[in-house]
Order: sequence, then C-alpha cells, then structure tokens
Amino acid sequence: MTIFTKPVPVATEAMASVYCYICTHTVEAQVLTHRKGAFVKQGQRCPRCNTSLDAGYVFRLNRAA
Repeated sequence: MTIFTKPVPVATEAMASVYCYICTHTVEAQVLTHRKGAFVKQGQRCPRCNTSLDAGYVFRLNRAA
C-alpha cells in the first residue's frame, strides 16, 4: 500500500516594499512568500532608523508577469 502526500510548498525570497512603523517610510526589504501571503524575512533592519522590520507591513511585491 502506497500513501501519496502533497509536496510541501517551499518559501521563496523576493524584494518588496515594506512599511516601517517607527519612521513611517516605505523601504525595500527581503520577504518570504508562502501560499497564504508574504512575510518579512526575520532579522531585517530598516536602513533609515535601524529598527527591526519583523512586524512590517508588505506593501508591494514585485513579480514578473
């Protein structure tokens, strides 16, 4: 008897515009894309104010058509 399972989706990295809550600017950062959405890669820092972007909001994810 063979059991077939679905393959686990692999997270892909991409550059995206992320909103920094501290300095209220949009900066470029690496994000991980999953099936349910895009999340900021852990350990990213804002280049303007040097705070963590872990809780940042992903505005725009640039993808090819």
